Amino acid sequence: MTKNEIVTRVLSGILILTLGILIAIFGGQTVLDIYFGVVSLVAAASLLIVAMYQLGKEKRLNPVLLVVGSILVAVGIGLLTHYLTVGGLINFLVLALLGGGGGLLLYGAYCLAKKETFTGVLDMIIGAAAITLSILYITVEGFRTAFWIVVGVLFALYGLSEIIFVIVKSVKKN
Repeated sequence: MTKNEIVTRVLSGILILTLGILIAIFGGQTVLDIYFGVVSLVAAASLLIVAMYQLGKEKRLNPVLLVVGSILVAVGIGLLTHYLTVGGLINFLVLALLGGGGGLLLYGAYCLAKKETFTGVLDMIIGAAAITLSILYITVEGFRTAFWIVVGVLFALYGLSEIIFVIVKSVKKN
C-alpha cells in the first residue's frame, strides 16, 4: 500500500467515523441532508471548474458538465436550506419496504399453497419483518431515534475499523 493510499483510506475512515457519530447524535435525516448538500456542491464545483478549464483550453463549452454542475448546485442548496430533504427519499423507501413486505407475505402464502414450505415460510417471515419494521418506523418516534442511533454506531464502527485496519496493515508492512 502506498503512502497516498494509506492517507486516503485513513481520511475516508475518519469521515465515515465522523458521519456515523453525527448520525447517532443528530439523526439520519438532518446529517444526510447536510452531507449530501455539501457533496453536491463539491461535485458541482468540480464539474464547473472542469467545464471552465475546457472552455479556456479548448475554446468549447461542454453542455453536460455545465448543466449537471448547475443541477448539483441547485440540489446542494436545496438540501442545505431544507427545501429538499433526504427524509422524503427515506419515507419513500420505508413505504416501499412496507409494500414489498406485503408482497412477500402474499407470495409466501402462494408458495405454501403450492407445498413449497421452506420458500413460503421464509418469504412470510421476511415479509412480516419488513412490514413490522416499516410500521414501527412510521408510527413510533422512539423507534426512529433508536434506528438512527444504531445506523450511526454501525457507520462509526466501520470507519474506526477501516482506520485500525490500515494502520495495522501499514505497521506490519514496515
